[in-house]
Amino acid sequence: MSKLSINSDLHIDHRTHQTHVKLMTALLAAFTAHQPAQALTVSQLCREARVSRATFYRHHQDIGDIVTVAYLITLRELSDQLSALPTVTYGNLTNAIVHTMVAHPQLPQLAAWLHVEPRVISLESGLVQRVLADLEVNDQQPQFTATYLGNCLHQFNWQLSQMRPQLTLIETARLFNRLIPNVLQSARITP
Repeated sequence: MSKLSINSDLHIDHRTHQTHVKLMTALLAAFTAHQPAQALTVSQLCREARVSRATFYRHHQDIGDIVTVAYLITLRELSDQLSALPTVTYGNLTNAIVHTMVAHPQLPQLAAWLHVEPRVISLESGLVQRVLADLEVNDQQPQFTATYLGNCLHQFNWQLSQMRPQLTLIETARLFNRLIPNVLQSARITP
């Protein structure tokens, strides 16, 4: 199979990244303390993160954008991993996706807590669509397939984040292989 070259234009400068880390840390603290999401305010979050409100609003529209940015960063990391694959198979796609999910177990929980699942599922579906297009998967309904798979990936990741005890990487990959359809089987790949 051919190599992926996913175009991803996310560039975050060092200061913006540091701000994001502070906000994400404060957001995770509120989540871990079981604070109701609707009770969390931008002022409180900024105070906890030691970030000014002006800086917050320079980069975010609302608190949910913090999770959206975290998903963008994570999906960029996944895109980079996929682009680095020497050849693309369902197995090595699965491994990259599963490693990414296991590395960020709280993201789907935060998305649910803040009610931003539609935003992040849209991002996940967009990545799936770029991968399918790059692999030239012959699909009569590419938008439907990408949206369906984006939803599947998000639901799988959310369910995975709820499991106690956590599954191992191998158990997660086996479960992924059983539950997530292999759309590459019908792929038309050009060398």
